[in-house]
Amino acid sequence: VIGSNGAGKSTLLKILSRVTEPTSGRAVITGRVGSLLEVGTGFHSELTGRENIFISGSIIGMSRAEIKKKFDEIVAFSGVEKFLDTPVKRFSSGMEVRLAFSVAVHLNPQLLLVDEVLSVGDASFQQKSMSKIQEVSRNGGVILFVSHNMTTVASLCNKAIVLERGNVTYELGVTAGAIEHYLNAAKQNQLSRKSGGEYHGKTSRVTINQFDVQDGNGFGVQQLVSGLPARFVIDYEISPSLSLDDVGFVVLVKTLNGEVIANLSSPRGRSNSGVQSHKGKVGCLINNFPLSPGTISMTLLVEHKGDVLDVIEDIFVCEVLRNGQPEERGFQHHKGWVEIDNEWQAFSS
Repeated sequence: VIGSNGAGKSTLLKILSRVTEPTSGRAVITGRVGSLLEVGTGFHSELTGRENIFISGSIIGMSRAEIKKKFDEIVAFSGVEKFLDTPVKRFSSGMEVRLAFSVAVHLNPQLLLVDEVLSVGDASFQQKSMSKIQEVSRNGGVILFVSHNMTTVASLCNKAIVLERGNVTYELGVTAGAIEHYLNAAKQNQLSRKSGGEYHGKTSRVTINQFDVQDGNGFGVQQLVSGLPARFVIDYEISPSLSLDDVGFVVLVKTLNGEVIANLSSPRGRSNSGVQSHKGKVGCLINNFPLSPGTISMTLLVEHKGDVLDVIEDIFVCEVLRNGQPEERGFQHHKGWVEIDNEWQAFSS
């Protein structure tokens, strides 16, 4: 299930998990359901990790004998052996999500509901978790997976739907088609902003007429390629009442779940590369765009004397490619966000 923030993805999983009651309609599920939503869902904070394992298993319909049979495997996978008899309220968020995930995947659910909570775990655990999810699927289980990470969805899911403001805008179908629909919708939103004046911000003191992403030759692009040049160009108008020495632009490059990967700030003080007039263009050139393949969004901020005059979220959404082709996965913590030029050498002893 994919969609922008506020589309209703996590709410859908809460309804299917019987955490939240729907305001209308009903959900019909046949089979044993395991769910992994945000950290803490389904766990009692006052009880120990050991006690919560048995409670979670009982909730989804397992007998005590079945839970005991799986207990050691659950604990070993989670890596929280030393803290098993500690109340969960004393766990770090990473420890809690590791235990919750381990319980969810080892208690033989026929339907596993997974929100993008896996980003809380460390790199090695995330990799192990993805392998376990794929194992559940191979053994006949059904995974309902919510994520902003298009490359993870593409590698994990064979079908997908797209939600927008609580409505299905792409019916259940081939994953590649759903991803294309989602990205095209984001691009159309960008185009409508440019043509409809939605770039005009919350204050009359600043107007953003256009935000262009270009390649190294100055041509507009809808995708970026790792390792090649990229330029972000801002067409702006600033009120004469504002001192240009104190105005700056900031481009935040983010993953689709909102994590800031890079902060690109224009210089202050009307330098040769900063804001020089109350109406014009300013551009940020990156000689080698360093990000790993995946889907990114950009947020534009306009600042004056340290105060934020305007914020335009998701002003540009695109795929980052390598050699013009998308990778199987991108923006996985175990693979990294940044491509760093490196050279290996062998030394004789």
